[in-house]
Amino acid sequence: MKDSVEDTLGKIEQYFSILRKVLSPDEMSNLENSDIGRLAICPRGLTVDDGGEAGALIAFSLQVALKAKALASAFGVDPKSIVKVSLLHELGKMGHLSEESRQLYLEQDSDWHREKLGQNYKYNPGCSRMNIGHRTLWMLSSLGINLNQDEFVAVLTSQGFHLQENSFYASTAPPVACLLQASRLAVISFSEA
Repeated sequence: MKDSVEDTLGKIEQYFSILRKVLSPDEMSNLENSDIGRLAICPRGLTVDDGGEAGALIAFSLQVALKAKALASAFGVDPKSIVKVSLLHELGKMGHLSEESRQLYLEQDSDWHREKLGQNYKYNPGCSRMNIGHRTLWMLSSLGINLNQDEFVAVLTSQGFHLQENSFYASTAPPVACLLQASRLAVISFSEA
C-alpha cells in the first residue's frame, strides 16, 4: 500500500533522527552536504513489489534498522552498529552520490513497461555499473563515514550470502552481517504477506 505524503515525510524525519544518533557530527555533516534530497525520495527497485516508489529506500532501511535493533541482543551485536549499517546498507541504490544525471533509477518513460511489467523506474545507462554493496561502500568512503571491519563486511554482503561474490563470507560472517541478513529477510517476507 502506498504511503501518504505525511507518512513518507514522517519516515524521512525518523530516518535522519536515528542516523544522527549513530553517526559522528562530522559524518552527519558530510551526508547532509551531499544530495540528501534525492536520498529522501529514492526508490529501492523498479516495481512496487521491489520498492519502486519514491521514498521506498528510506522506508525499507528504517524497517530493517528497527527489526535489527530489536534482535541485537539475541545476536550479541552492538545496537548502534547494527542500526548504522541497516540505515546505510543500500545507499548505493542512489547511484552516483552527487551527480543527479548518474542516479541509478530513472522514471520509466515506456507505457508498455509501466502497464505490462509494473515498472515505475528503469536503470539509468549513464550510471556506472557496480553492485549495491560495492557502490554503498564507495559512497560511504567518499562521505568519510567510517565503518569497522564487521560493519564493512555487513554492508559488502548486504544483498545476500547466496550471491557468488558474497558466498566466501557466509561461513565466517560476523554477527552484525548475519543480523542484517536476517532483518532484511524478515522485513521482505512480512511485507509480502
